Amino acid sequence: MVIMDTKDYFFDSIDTLISHIVNFLDNPTPLKVQKSLYFLWAFYAATYGNIDYDEETDFSKQEQYPRRLFKANFEAWSYGPVINSVFAEYHQTNGFKGVSDGYVESEISDPNEKEVWSFINDLLAQINKVNDFGLVERSHQDSAWKNAYKEGQRHCQMNNEDIKRDYMNYVNEQSKI
Repeated sequence: MVIMDTKDYFFDSIDTLISHIVNFLDNPTPLKVQKSLYFLWAFYAATYGNIDYDEETDFSKQEQYPRRLFKANFEAWSYGPVINSVFAEYHQTNGFKGVSDGYVESEISDPNEKEVWSFINDLLAQINKVNDFGLVERSHQDSAWKNAYKEGQRHCQMNNEDIKRDYMNYVNEQSKI
């Protein structure tokens, strides 16, 4: 169970989220899991992670959301953003066999925590409808990936603030009437 407070990350361990993704998706390929992590992190950073609690709003009257969904170290690979440690642990071993999901909606009482899980499930439902290379193509549109990727080079670090900025711009564009 995740306790909501002013901590830096919603998930102390990315493995909790990976387990949920693997059990949520119809076809949890390594590529789709990596892109799920990326899009979840990016959209969370641009929304819940971007709330200004100093400004007088409904958000300033409640418990704060953590600034980041999880500790991320994205690299720009040819098929889009990847967390190398996740690749090493899951892709190069036995994959996602035997990964069980610890998420039980009925056990969550904190309203902010419920909200974040709802956000995760809503975004995963959308990701689930897109094939692997549709997700790759979408991630290649992001300037954070374009600026970091160097053809033929491995482990090109992506800047988390650039990722957040890309998605803040995307969210702002989508919210215009």
